[in-house]
Amino acid sequence: MPPFLRVPLALLTCLLLLSSCYTYRVATHAQPGTEFQSRTAHSFFWGLVQNPKEIATPICDSLNANGVALVQVKSNFGYSLITVLTLGIWSPMKIEWKCSKPCQVTGHL
Repeated sequence: MPPFLRVPLALLTCLLLLSSCYTYRVATHAQPGTEFQSRTAHSFFWGLVQNPKEIATPICDSLNANGVALVQVKSNFGYSLITVLTLGIWSPMKIEWKCSKPCQVTGHL
């Protein structure tokens, strides 16, 4: 192997071996009432543009005493590889959420 390829190849090998997935979790004290629902979100140009800007959770209706119990933001090896290869211009991530059980009505108003 030519000497000028050793360092880039070693760096690439380290990058591939040390990359992994990650998960951020935001949990409330509410009990989950649904299975995970998910959506893939994309960030472009180092976070300047997001698609979608907002993710609506149509079945988690806070006006009917039903909110979000858990939110997770995940990345995996493939998403990380895309982000590295595009130098951060495109960064996909998976967002998952669970809705909470509706609150019990305990009296009359």
